Amino acid sequence: MKLFVLAGAVIVLLTGCASGFEKYYHPANPAALALAATTLVPAPAKPAVYLHSANVQADAKRMAEDGFVYIGESSFYGPANRSNQAQAVEQGKKVGASVVLFKSDYMDTRSGVVPYTVANPNVVSTVNTSGTIYGNNGSSANYSGSGTITTPGGYSTYAIPYSVDRNTFYASYWAKRDVNKIHLGLNYIPIDDATRHRLERNTGVQVVVVVRGTPAFNANFLEGDILLRLNGKDITDVQSLSADLMRLPGQVVTFDLLRGDLPRTIPVTLNP
Repeated sequence: MKLFVLAGAVIVLLTGCASGFEKYYHPANPAALALAATTLVPAPAKPAVYLHSANVQADAKRMAEDGFVYIGESSFYGPANRSNQAQAVEQGKKVGASVVLFKSDYMDTRSGVVPYTVANPNVVSTVNTSGTIYGNNGSSANYSGSGTITTPGGYSTYAIPYSVDRNTFYASYWAKRDVNKIHLGLNYIPIDDATRHRLERNTGVQVVVVVRGTPAFNANFLEGDILLRLNGKDITDVQSLSADLMRLPGQVVTFDLLRGDLPRTIPVTLNP
């Protein structure tokens, strides 16, 4: 019984008590969250949880296309029996997520032994004695009796084996956006160096996500489009385009862009 209790204590010691999803949580860029704040819908009482595929980046792209915004992630390595989906969902509730994407992969097993020393019970022995006592005048008397002797039992040391599977854990947390509150519905990044040299220009941005149900989706913008001008004005960079769109809610705007090597002009009415 003592050995069983000790084995359990060893496992608890090795695995710890805190949730890794809370301890190793990293929030998204505050500036990016601030841009999306006015479009978010209230989080549900309990976020939905889905499994990440083998391609985390592709999962994130699909979430963005479905109108979700990334709000943070948890990533760590630890004992498999101490972390689970329920803990990831609990962290999702704390950060206001509508959806949690969860992923766990086996990495290795940590094994070994822990020495455990215990005191053995004392050994009690019964001693019988008998004999004859002789007096000075030649008289004698017989005697007999018994008693006990207690001897320390010493110590015993046991090697308690343990084996703990260890996994990598990853969860990403997503808040839902109201597509009717999204002005345009494009995620865009700076154009890369190869594209700059091919187009012989420094200005412009490249579309990486088109959010379903938004003005951009309905106007048939496509992933990969290179946005060059807004209302005839060169698009300098990501920040300037976002700032210009914030000043034009509800208005009809015109984008000049390249799709492959072909120029396009697309008018679109922004959401208020």
